[in-house]
Amino acid sequence: MVKIAIGQITPLTGDINSNREKMKQFTIEAAENGAKLAVFPELALTGYNCGDRFFDVAETIPGDSTRFFEKLAAELDIYIIWGMPEQGINHVLYNAAAMVGPEGYVGKWRKNALPGHATDLTGPGAFPDRRYFKAGEDLPVFNTKIGKIGVLICYDIFFPELSRLLTLKGADIIVGISGSPSFEKDIFEPIVKVRAMENTVNFVYTNLVGIEGETEYWGGGCIVGAGEKQTKLPGTPLICKAPYEGEGITIGDVDIEHHGKIRPYFPVLRDLTTGMYERLVDCHRKMT
Repeated sequence: MVKIAIGQITPLTGDINSNREKMKQFTIEAAENGAKLAVFPELALTGYNCGDRFFDVAETIPGDSTRFFEKLAAELDIYIIWGMPEQGINHVLYNAAAMVGPEGYVGKWRKNALPGHATDLTGPGAFPDRRYFKAGEDLPVFNTKIGKIGVLICYDIFFPELSRLLTLKGADIIVGISGSPSFEKDIFEPIVKVRAMENTVNFVYTNLVGIEGETEYWGGGCIVGAGEKQTKLPGTPLICKAPYEGEGITIGDVDIEHHGKIRPYFPVLRDLTTGMYERLVDCHRKMT
């Protein structure tokens, strides 16, 4: 079993130092309770409503914040994942996530799917991704001392193809981080469970919480197990559930080998065929 901490925070827009310090204190609390992985939401480092300030607050990965959390991870013997705007080459920005551990910098992910659907329900700053960020094109899985870990960022979770890719790359844990506003609660909660279910994989989800400017986030992170051998049900159990309000950490015990126990009895991966993907590619080409 590995203890994993979901950390949900209300970010102060553009205030990296304050947000970093808050994540540090929650990581210390997580480690004191035995956690070996602490996960923080999408753009937790800066908040989501930076607007044009994204160009000023974005950092390279590795960079200042990576080094800050590297030192903390080494001191506490813990892995840390958090969301942040990444400064790429030629001033190109990415909505990214970084991971460090006791051994130092582990790697990064870039959000593949950038939302472009408009809404008038959350005020200024809603879904600014396409205005500021370039889409990522890779989904690595990193081998760590606590298992193989892949990350999806917010809208990425809507695409079953991306979760399946991480699963086929050998992920023991898929981490989903988001900055989801309150009206999306009824969308995200079932999708997270389905991603665990259809891939028979452990899924760790965390979301921003509280109010940032005119945007209200719904928190509500969770950890969903890969499935149970006894009941032959994938996507169970619900290991832990974070509250819908309030900053803090929620800790769950995750069996990293869980998927190996359910997959012989719910063999979704066995029953995949190359033809399914070939037909999908062919149909998509005709659409585009």
